[in-house]
Amino acid sequence: MRVAALPKKGADYAGHALTREEYAVSDVIDLIEYKSWVCLICGWIYNEEEGLPEEGIAPGTRFAAIPEDWRCPLCDVGKAEFAVVEF
Repeated sequence: MRVAALPKKGADYAGHALTREEYAVSDVIDLIEYKSWVCLICGWIYNEEEGLPEEGIAPGTRFAAIPEDWRCPLCDVGKAEFAVVEF
């Protein structure tokens, strides 16, 4: 979980004077969190931030964007056997 504090109105952020509202909007992209998905059969974890480059899945790829025929690299079960990891 990431926590961010907004600067006071008019504070300098990355060399530019932004209002609190402008800062909040500009930082939304940085606050999007990646999720991890665990295989319920073997415990292998897919991390969206890391992806799986050795299988052609680029870092930042959301689990939903992985092809439906993709299989767990450890135990060979389908995506239906994965659940999001909650912290």
